[in-house]
Amino acid sequence: MILCYILIEKIRRGEKMKILKYLLVACMMTMSIFAQETKRIALTFDDGPKAKITEEILEVLNENNAKATFFILGTNGKRYPKILEKIYDGGHQIANHSYNHPNLKKLPMNDVKKELESTNKIITSVTNKKVVYFRPPYGALGKTQKEELKKSLGMESVMWNICPKDWEKPSDADYIAKFLVENAKDNGIVLLHDYGKTAQALKVAIPELKAKGFEFVTVEELNKK
Repeated sequence: MILCYILIEKIRRGEKMKILKYLLVACMMTMSIFAQETKRIALTFDDGPKAKITEEILEVLNENNAKATFFILGTNGKRYPKILEKIYDGGHQIANHSYNHPNLKKLPMNDVKKELESTNKIITSVTNKKVVYFRPPYGALGKTQKEELKKSLGMESVMWNICPKDWEKPSDADYIAKFLVENAKDNGIVLLHDYGKTAQALKVAIPELKAKGFEFVTVEELNKK
């Protein structure tokens, strides 16, 4: 606003060179603001919770003030309810990854709903909130299934656009960390799993990405932007 008043005054006086100078300053200030703009990224973890490993991941996240989304299996959630509580108490999001990890695309719709509803009950017992987001195992879900689940259960499927394939044997913590740092992008959704090597990779990747201006948010927060 101050620059605008100065420019108006310079125009009145016919001081062209000074006008150009102030315009240059304004451009530099604008570029600086855009350069400092925070980029948002969502870390997501499938197949948990798992004893010790999920807790190790939570420790890394909490140390770095980073939020994440855990797509849990109903079988594991039932086995480790205390870990679910730790996830929720840490400010993270708990979402649905089915009960037994089947290929939902190959199941009748009634069985698909049972898989999701059984896991929803486990999640809701901890959060007291309606579960909206789910990720189909293997990313396998038919278009008709997706539409029906949104209509009947009010649930939305969540895929990903960044994937270091941490489940493959050749990938180790160094590779995963390097991949995350090099491929991170604004509005990115990262597919990860509750593995020890993934927890180790996050110890390196999260601080580096924060230094690059990334903010770690839940899927729900990312979708609110």
